[in-house]
Amino acid sequence: MKSFSQLMATPSGVLSRLKQHSQTLKQLDKICKAHMPVPLNQHCHVANLREKTLVIHTDSSLIATRLRLQVPDLKQRWQGDSAMPTIDTVLVRVRPPENPIKPQCQNTAQVCSTQSTVDNGLENGGTKP
Repeated sequence: MKSFSQLMATPSGVLSRLKQHSQTLKQLDKICKAHMPVPLNQHCHVANLREKTLVIHTDSSLIATRLRLQVPDLKQRWQGDSAMPTIDTVLVRVRPPENPIKPQCQNTAQVCSTQSTVDNGLENGGTKP
C-alpha cells in the first residue's frame, strides 16, 4: 500500500489532480473577489469550475441576486484578465454559512415560563388557566 505522500507525489494520481483543482479554485477566488464590488466580495466564494462554468456560492439570497445582476459586467472584466480562464456561464448558488450566529437568550427561565403559559392556554381550549 502506498503512503499518503507517495499518492500526492504521483502526478497522474487522483489526489494530485484534486490538489491541483483546489489550488486553481483558490486562485480563481482571489481573482474574482478582486473584480467584485466591496460588499459582494465579502459574501461570495468560488465553489467550482467545470469546463467553462464557474460556480459561486453566496451567504444569502440577497447577495446572490446582487451578484447575478453584476455577472455581465464581471464577465467583461474577467475577459481582460489574462490569469482568468474563459468563462461562458456563471452559476450563483446560495449556501448559508455553516456556523450561523445564533441569538442568545438573556433569560432562559422567562422563555420557558412563557412557553409553558402558551402551552397551558392551548390545552385548555384557549382559555386562561
